[in-house]
Amino acid sequence: MEADLVIIGAGSGGYEAGIYAYRRKMRTVLVELSPESVGGNCLNKGCIPSKYMRHGAHILDKLEIGERWGIKPKGIDLDYGSLRRGRDEVVVTIRENFKKFAQQINLPIIYGRGVIKDPNTVFVEGAEVTIKTKFILLATGSRPVAVGDLVPDGRYVVDTDQIWDIDFIPKKILIVGGGAVGVEFAYIFKKYGSEVVLVELKRRVLPSDDIPEDSARYLGRKLKQLGVDIRTKTTVESWEKTSEGIKAKLSDGTEVEADFILLAVGRKPNTKGIGLEEIGVELDERGFVKVNELSQTSVPNIYACGDITSPLMLAHKAMYEGKIAVNHMLGGTDWKRDDRIVPKIIYSAFEVASVGLTEEQAEDEDYEVLVGVTSFVTNPKAMDDGENEGFVRIVADEETGKILGCHIVGPNAGELIHQVVHMMRDHKDVEFASKTMYSHPSLSEAIGQSASEIYYGPITWVKR
Repeated sequence: MEADLVIIGAGSGGYEAGIYAYRRKMRTVLVELSPESVGGNCLNKGCIPSKYMRHGAHILDKLEIGERWGIKPKGIDLDYGSLRRGRDEVVVTIRENFKKFAQQINLPIIYGRGVIKDPNTVFVEGAEVTIKTKFILLATGSRPVAVGDLVPDGRYVVDTDQIWDIDFIPKKILIVGGGAVGVEFAYIFKKYGSEVVLVELKRRVLPSDDIPEDSARYLGRKLKQLGVDIRTKTTVESWEKTSEGIKAKLSDGTEVEADFILLAVGRKPNTKGIGLEEIGVELDERGFVKVNELSQTSVPNIYACGDITSPLMLAHKAMYEGKIAVNHMLGGTDWKRDDRIVPKIIYSAFEVASVGLTEEQAEDEDYEVLVGVTSFVTNPKAMDDGENEGFVRIVADEETGKILGCHIVGPNAGELIHQVVHMMRDHKDVEFASKTMYSHPSLSEAIGQSASEIYYGPITWVKR
């Protein structure tokens, strides 16, 4: 079998790259482990099912304040079975639509394990197919990691791939890890009636340097108000099985009994056993594939995208890198990787969105910064919606007005951030943002107001 491009992995990055390659008239073959794994981690075990569940939690939040709109619920029955069925139906529908569309455009998917035999040959184990190709794109994704004696078994210690098989709402859950996944599930299970204990090794939830202290603190405070028991600078020292579930001894000297432990401490790249070392594709010390700004590896005709290229494991980053790779295969050099314009969104009790530099990061790079902040507290649209908590925070270079970063906490933050992503990619400054028209009433007005705080200077009522 011959092709212009073989993509190993039909997850977010691989599938999107395959569609883009089709648009660009490349003969492309996708290789994926099984029909059930098409769509990758995001679709099957990550962002799609978790956002479905998070939406349910958000609906419960809204019902609790329904009387503001003259809606008086007479009682709520929670049915986890219905939640799972609805969630899984969405996942299967999207996955089957992926496969049908690939078939319609004659984009073949071969099922099995893709192994690189040489820079121009991929052998698919299971299908026993050899493919000769001009280019190879690696899009093999990632898998959860374990820590210490917290080894996932699917019952007592559950990782973020196994959580979808749980068929009940836990009475009490111990979540280890306060990053994006940990705070999302803390919110979901709390709203669905679980007692939640969340432990985080570092001094705050959302400990990434890319998330400002203010954003993390704001979310942490809200989760605590909802009743989530957050223990920072805390670890699990030991644990044991009980007749009810587990008992864990924490480093703060306390013991926690729960139905199970949810391990949400990150993922590692799937780069072993597919022939990379044998043909000279360079990996870093953590197992990530080294790529340049064009998604190209150390072997010129082999490219990589997504979770295997860096710890910034986001589906949209994978999609973007995959298309950059295909573009370069066809001679384009105008489209390049830039982690600074990759939006990072957390969906929890609030949406928390960030792009670019935080104030601290900008100062570390010797920028003199100006910061414009606008609260949603007085935003008319947010007040109408009953979600007037949070803020928009823009970080800019004092000298040029260049937008260095934006950080949003509150309603629809994950959608709002894209306005600033596009401004940053097109090198628009705070003057542009402050003079742009925003509809009224809208949440987007807060972006223009934050830019105006920088361009024109803060106005007195904000200070008061």
